Amino acid sequence: MSVLTLLGAWAWSLSAGLGATTLSLQPGSDLVGELRHVEARHEHTLIDIARSHQVGFEAIRNANPDLNTWIPGEGARVLLPLQFVLPDAPRRDIVINLPEMRLYYFAADGKQAMSYPVSIGRMDWDTPLGTLKITEKRENPTWTPPQSVRESYAAQGKSLPAVVPPGPDNPMGEFAMRLSRPSYLIHGTNWSTGIGMRATHGCIRMDNNDIRTLYGRVPVGTSVNIVNQPFKAGWKGDVLYLEAHPPLEEFKADHSLTPAVQRIMAAVGEKPARVDWERVRQVAEAATGVPQPVGYRGELTALPELRLGQRPAPAPAPEAVAGDWFVQMGSFSEADRARMLGTRLEQDGFAVSVSEFRKGERRMYRVLLGPVEDRTAATALGEQVARRTLIEGMVIQLPR
Repeated sequence: MSVLTLLGAWAWSLSAGLGATTLSLQPGSDLVGELRHVEARHEHTLIDIARSHQVGFEAIRNANPDLNTWIPGEGARVLLPLQFVLPDAPRRDIVINLPEMRLYYFAADGKQAMSYPVSIGRMDWDTPLGTLKITEKRENPTWTPPQSVRESYAAQGKSLPAVVPPGPDNPMGEFAMRLSRPSYLIHGTNWSTGIGMRATHGCIRMDNNDIRTLYGRVPVGTSVNIVNQPFKAGWKGDVLYLEAHPPLEEFKADHSLTPAVQRIMAAVGEKPARVDWERVRQVAEAATGVPQPVGYRGELTALPELRLGQRPAPAPAPEAVAGDWFVQMGSFSEADRARMLGTRLEQDGFAVSVSEFRKGERRMYRVLLGPVEDRTAATALGEQVARRTLIEGMVIQLPR
C-alpha cells in the first residue's frame, strides 16, 4: 500500500465540522481570535487536524512550515492559526479574503463575527472581486454547469450533464446561495478534504456543516464583499500586527513589499507609532498567515519575539514514464498541493503518480492517473474519473 493510500485511510480519523470560529469584536481592536496548539498523534496528517479545528489546508500548512504536511509525527506541536487581523473592509454581512481563503460573517449587533475556511477558484477559473449580494438560497440544489465548464470538458473529448441532480455526486453539497453574478455561488461540497485550497471553478466552497450554519443566518440580499488582501495590518492595544499570506499565483509576478508597506502606513495613519521595518520584511516574506507584532506606540519598549519557522524543501516527486499515456488531473507550483489532490483520487480507487516537470523556469508538479496503453484507454479513464469525482482531467502522452 502506498503512502498516499495510507494517508487517505487516515483522513477520517478526526471529527470534522466543529462549527464556526466565533470571534468577539472589541471597539478599536483589529486583532481577533487566539492562537492555539494541539499535539498530533502518529496517524494524523495536518489535513486531519485542520478539518477538526476550522482551519483550511493551505492555512495550516503555511502556519506550520517546520512540519511535514503528511506525517507531522507523534507528539508534534501543531499551531492552529485561529487569530486574525480583520480584513480592511466594512465590518458588515460577509467579507471573503481570497489569499487567506477565509470567510467572515459579521453579526448585525456588531459584537461578534463568525469565520470559516473556504475554497476558491483555481488560477484559470478565478473568483471575482467586488461587492456582490446573495440573490437566491436553495437546499439540495441541482448543479447546472456553466457553458465554459462544459466547453472545457468537451475540448477534452468528455461530456458533462447539463444538470447534475442532488446527491453524493453533486459538488454543490446540500446548500447553495447564488450571488448577483449568477455563475458564482457560495455552496457546500462533496469533498470536504479540499477545503482551504484553490480547487473550484470560481465559486466559494464551504464545508457542509459550515454552510448549514451560515445558510440559516443570512437572508437573501446579504452583501458579499470579496477582497484580495495578502497583507492585513491592524492594532490590538498599543501593538501593531501584520498578517501575511502567499499571494494568489496570478499576482505573484507583481508581488513586492509595497502592498505590505501600504497596509502598515494605512493602519498607522496619524498615530505616533514606531515600526520595525525589518520585521515587516521578515513577516511579509515568510507569509505564514499568523499575525506578528511589527510596531508599537506609547510606553512599550520591546516587541515579542517573531516565530516564523523554516519551510523544508518538498520531498522529490516520483517520475512518470516517458511515452506512456496518462490522464493529467491538475498541475501545481507546490508539491504539497499536488499530493493533496493525489490523496483524494487514491481514496476513490485510482492509481496516482505525482510527477515533477518544468514550465519555463518554474518547477511544477502534475497529478497523473495511469499509465495506460493508448489514447483510447486514457480517454476512457478520464471519463471514469469524471463520472466518479466530477473532476476534469486531460489526456496526455509524456514526450519520449
